[in-house]
Amino acid sequence: MMTLLVPTDFSKASKKAVTYAIELARKIKARIILLNVVQTNTSGETLLKWKRLEEEMVKIAKEDGEALLKEVKKKAGEKTEITFEYRLGYDFAKVVNRFVEENDVDLVIMGTHGATGLKKVLLGSNAASMINTSLVPVIAVPADAAFKPIKKIVYATDMVNLDEEIKTITMFAALFKATVNVVHVTLATPDKKFDPDKFTKNLIKVSKYKKLTFNFAKNETITAGVDAFVAKQKPQLLAMFTHKLSAYEKFFGKGVTRKQAFHTTVPLLSFNKTTIK
Repeated sequence: MMTLLVPTDFSKASKKAVTYAIELARKIKARIILLNVVQTNTSGETLLKWKRLEEEMVKIAKEDGEALLKEVKKKAGEKTEITFEYRLGYDFAKVVNRFVEENDVDLVIMGTHGATGLKKVLLGSNAASMINTSLVPVIAVPADAAFKPIKKIVYATDMVNLDEEIKTITMFAALFKATVNVVHVTLATPDKKFDPDKFTKNLIKVSKYKKLTFNFAKNETITAGVDAFVAKQKPQLLAMFTHKLSAYEKFFGKGVTRKQAFHTTVPLLSFNKTTIK
């Protein structure tokens, strides 16, 4: 059975991620762990004072966690296993990643904070840190996104290690029998020698997954190109890989995946190729 981890600060955004996780768990018959990270102090200057505050924070975390668990179990029903845990720590991402390792977590699901309009989705610092460092895939759920059965996944690629990455993407897609639409955004019109049909056939051969297509898309920026493709395809997930600076990112700018999380209302499935094995 797969294990889904939902870090929560009991905010509206994190509750949105919990709701998403419940629906996902039902589809793939997974269990859910809710995790609250109680931030600790590293300064010894006010250690005694902070210790008392920490004890109070733990007490609140337990109370809020019990209340959330009761609410979530009622929503999820008896068939979905859900538990609540809390951990102490100063660095959010390190605490969560340690928990992931210790509890064989398969997927992290997090809510993002923000507004609509020009600001789109403003990715919370905790979600951003997990996208940067997570040992397992992360789904970042925008505040205004609702769960929809996963039938189509758009995978935006920089073409670096595509053959390896497509295997990872299609393994995930196979859980839902979803179609994968691969897209590579360029600033210039692709050379005619690059035939999307040939790319598609090659990726099907490499991944051994038939429900996929390859597409080129021209646009002024990567994020605008991906946004336009997503708007046209209407997928239930946008998948991307994050990693140390590739040639693609050196040319177009740093952090394409992290920037994309600011500009989408579709949940973002992120794989960190420097940490995910």
